[in-house]
Amino acid sequence: MGVSDALWEIETAIQDAFANPTDEFERQTAQSRRSVYEQTLADVDRIAGSEAMYTLSRWIKREIKTAGRLPASHEVRQVGTEICRRTTPPGSSPPEL
Repeated sequence: MGVSDALWEIETAIQDAFANPTDEFERQTAQSRRSVYEQTLADVDRIAGSEAMYTLSRWIKREIKTAGRLPASHEVRQVGTEICRRTTPPGSSPPEL
């Protein structure tokens, strides 16, 4: 399973959470954020590995399902950076997404 699989799971969570026709705005917002989510997942996968990428993916899905909102792009990058920092060996420069 890779970035595309994680992104598909996020899209499924979005469809489930915003299935109501009145949620059109949220679906449009989700489409615009998809590329940021995808790029951040790919960056985390490259920097910290697939387990870290799945941790970020699970966080995004949890925010969508439990909070009923789409995480902002800056939040996803911030959480991704925090996840990468936890995997950075001591003495290395922590990544910035």
